[in-house]
Amino acid sequence: MKEWKIIRLGDVVKTNAKSYSSREGWDFVNYLDTGNITDNVVEKIQHIDINKEILPSRARRKVNYNSILFSSVRPNQRHFGIIKSMPDNFLVSTGFVVVDALTNFVDSDYLYFWLTQREVVELLHSIAEQSVSAYPSIKSSDIENLEIKLPPIEIQKRIASILRSISEKIQLNNHINDNLAA
Repeated sequence: MKEWKIIRLGDVVKTNAKSYSSREGWDFVNYLDTGNITDNVVEKIQHIDINKEILPSRARRKVNYNSILFSSVRPNQRHFGIIKSMPDNFLVSTGFVVVDALTNFVDSDYLYFWLTQREVVELLHSIAEQSVSAYPSIKSSDIENLEIKLPPIEIQKRIASILRSISEKIQLNNHINDNLAA
């Protein structure tokens, strides 16, 4: 265990790194709002034709493959996920903290599973309840200031692979149950 290091998350991630500008001239946007993802399950992505519709003011954050989305509002509602596929011209709400791992130091999947474990979500929710806004919310710096005990990257990848397999089996079982119920 001596190879494991306690690291401030902000030293191994970037948060909210890229934003959309209307100068980019997109004709359409595929937009994910905070309420449309829970426990890494996307309910709906809204397609917006910018030539005919007004882009929501919160549709600004750009993401990458393996970006982690973590809702800044009421963390206990579990509006978070990790990007494994995305449509063209994809934007997410500024209500998300977008976390991108510096992959030399931390595996994105390992970090996602660590951030979304019950104890971390409860800690972030307790921080949110102390906020001065009208509703419980966190800032990107609250995530950056978390300390994580990291094993070597090879071990992170092995752990994440096992957890990802379990998570995929749970999602498949839930899908089968939904089909049986229908």
